[in-house]
Amino acid sequence: MHHVSDRVLVMKDGRVVESGDVVPYEFAARGSDVVYVTPQDKDDARRIVGQVREAEATVGRTGPELKIFADLVVFLGGDKTRLDDLDGAALVSDAHIFEGTPEGLADLLAGWRDAGLDGYRLRPGGLPGDLSALTQGLVPELQARGLFRTAYETADLRGRLGLARPVSRYARAS
Repeated sequence: MHHVSDRVLVMKDGRVVESGDVVPYEFAARGSDVVYVTPQDKDDARRIVGQVREAEATVGRTGPELKIFADLVVFLGGDKTRLDDLDGAALVSDAHIFEGTPEGLADLLAGWRDAGLDGYRLRPGGLPGDLSALTQGLVPELQARGLFRTAYETADLRGRLGLARPVSRYARAS
């Protein structure tokens, strides 16, 4: 499968927008807070982070850098082969498809973090098994490595991502 990195999801003021634009990272850099990307390995993650940072410079982004999150489909329960067999074809996704153990996934995420990614959107491949494996296997493994919080310091998503609260477009000027 040939991977094309021109599908990008961006988040601005709590809204998610998918970009199929010719220059998706510039699109994100112009007015988003978070960009979701689909690297296939650590080198690809590093390359994409460089492209995002270059796009920020190209459009003259001021303020905080974009938060860059990788999108992954995760199979921790060994169900992928069974699901592929039931479907009659192997699962194909633009996102990296991980099959393995919570420890192996923690290794992958740590490596991608070293490549410059800020976070991840992990999509359980099979429910409820992979979701349980993420919460009961991966989270404790990441916490043991100091890579995942053990408590929340804020109540909202923006605070958890380290993003400032935007000025309300509905607020009256004083």
